Amino acid sequence: MVDIIKNIDEMITPTPDKLLYLYTAEQAVYGEITDYVAANHETSALKHCEFYDCARLGIPTIEDIRPLLGERTLLVLDDLMILALSTREGTENLNNLAVRDSHHLNLSIFFVCQTLNYGNGKLRSMRTNSMYHLFFNNHTDTRDIELVARNKGIRLPTIRKILADVGKKQYGYVLFDGCPHSLANARVRTGILPNECTIIYNTEKQFV
Repeated sequence: MVDIIKNIDEMITPTPDKLLYLYTAEQAVYGEITDYVAANHETSALKHCEFYDCARLGIPTIEDIRPLLGERTLLVLDDLMILALSTREGTENLNNLAVRDSHHLNLSIFFVCQTLNYGNGKLRSMRTNSMYHLFFNNHTDTRDIELVARNKGIRLPTIRKILADVGKKQYGYVLFDGCPHSLANARVRTGILPNECTIIYNTEKQFV
């Protein structure tokens, strides 16, 4: 997440001017993000960042955070699923933020979670309405990745070979690109940061 924020001008178009970060457990990296935005606000389109403690304030509605939004806002929902799914209201608020409200208020949403299968299908609308899915290779449980791949018509042997390839690198990951404007032959790839070598996987043929 930090690497994407540090390269936000190159990776997100139009670039958000505000970062609003919703979290449940404070991390040292939040200070790094704050310092980076402050140090680069004169040259970057990203001018402001703000952190919202959901453990203390609860999962907000869009009306709760509307005063905190910028003209174009990157809204990060970081590890909120356990708190949100503990109540019906929290589940509804989280789904509305991620699925409904983002379409009307110039929001880009990053939903950071451990698993898409948590909560007996309560996150399904978020999974199916996401334009991009980025997965870090999990050597013990690949069901989330296989589920998204299967929904996109990618054969199981193919995705497993892709995972074996990205797994050669520490913190290897794979991106599924569902944007309608993206090239059809570049929808599964790794190495998306500006300083990385991008590898595009051909899922139409058996990957070797």
